[in-house]
Amino acid sequence: MRSIVVTGVSSGVGYAIARLALRNGVRVFGSVRARDDARRLTETFGDAFVPLLLDVRDDAEVSTAAHKVRAELAGATLWGLVNNAGVAIPGPLLHQPLTEIRNRSRPT
Repeated sequence: MRSIVVTGVSSGVGYAIARLALRNGVRVFGSVRARDDARRLTETFGDAFVPLLLDVRDDAEVSTAAHKVRAELAGATLWGLVNNAGVAIPGPLLHQPLTEIRNRSRPT
């Protein structure tokens, strides 16, 4: 089975990408920031959806998720990666300190 990682699948474009991939027989590792979203999407999408609970701004969480994906793949390779998750910060990115980008409000 082909497998992809999609970040930011709780709604919008990420959700649509995950749904389309799953309909086409692709296993989706999907990142969400909230446990409630992970439960909801697992119930909606079924067994071929593997939630990854992480905030893409947190290096440790990203590393933990990468290890989970590697273990689940059991030696197989990842077929694709869709970096959909994002953060909205007004102004030119060039002038935003990395600490400002990483410390935007996080869900509770």
